[in-house]
Amino acid sequence: MKNIAVYLGSAPGCNEIYKGLAYELGFRLAKAGLTLVYGGAAVGTMGALADGAQDGGGRVIGVFPRGFRGTKEVRESGIPVVREGLSEFIETADFAERKQVMEDRSDACIVMPGSFGTMDELFTYACNRAIDKHSKPILIFNFEGYYDPLKQLLANMQQAGFMKPVMAGAIRFFDTIEEIIAALH
Repeated sequence: MKNIAVYLGSAPGCNEIYKGLAYELGFRLAKAGLTLVYGGAAVGTMGALADGAQDGGGRVIGVFPRGFRGTKEVRESGIPVVREGLSEFIETADFAERKQVMEDRSDACIVMPGSFGTMDELFTYACNRAIDKHSKPILIFNFEGYYDPLKQLLANMQQAGFMKPVMAGAIRFFDTIEEIIAALH
């Protein structure tokens, strides 16, 4: 494993701990010699993730959709959305191409707390694994049970016969960043 896609919210969340965890994950990935592949934003937890990776001396690849200017709140604040100074910046036509580029450029993905976009990225990555486009690991950071409802949903899908056990086992949940880093090695 060399390149790790991280999917997470661009919002900061309602608790500063989310930005702190994103920073720590980025820093730990860099110190482990892993390249961060992420959504290319300068704001919220995405910005903190990139800060951590860069402060750890890591390589950071940002993938960002052309012309996107962020949420209404971000646009109105005047805060720059696109991260400057990355090791590599890839501009895509739209969010669909962004997901594909991030998947293609990664050897595994980590999912941190996020919202609709994060779920879209996770499910696209998982669907492509389910149809054998890749066999890359999917690691979910289940900080303080954030993804417990998702874990239950996946168990329901398997129990109802809509998901094969092998796919259910491909999506792994972790409670700490240390466990995630260890799983990547």
